Amino acid sequence: MGPESDLDSLRDMEPPVVRIPTRYPELGAKGSDLLLVESIDQALSDLLGRRAKEAIYDYLERRCYMSRDEIPGRLAEFCRILQANFGKGGLTIQRTIARRFYSKLGKSFIDYPGYTLVDYVERATNPTSIRVAALDVPMTTTSVTTHVFSGSGSQV
Repeated sequence: MGPESDLDSLRDMEPPVVRIPTRYPELGAKGSDLLLVESIDQALSDLLGRRAKEAIYDYLERRCYMSRDEIPGRLAEFCRILQANFGKGGLTIQRTIARRFYSKLGKSFIDYPGYTLVDYVERATNPTSIRVAALDVPMTTTSVTTHVFSGSGSQV
């Protein structure tokens, strides 16, 4: 039995079945990626219409080499593309997608200033992680000055 026969026997074998676990097994059989893609589909259709949704997916495939099913794995890139093409409207689209995603998970959605879709998905799937630095909320302090006046007549 030579090396060629070993290769022939390997070629005839059935390839092993590889099961890739979903990123978040607690979400059940559907998996979070599928729920996220469904949320993106619904949000784009509701906000922009079916034809615009198809145009966006076409743009992603032709220009960005990103299929619809690859979006969950390249979510930060998808968010940048939305913001680059829709400006501030991109954030509105991301929040709408996040609302849908939270609804599908049965969770309450809280709108955090400065959060992107990546932040919302991370918070929904990993509740122990909180992104405080991303809030970009100006911190203000208030100082209180107390004046003490003595005597019966007040002089300032």
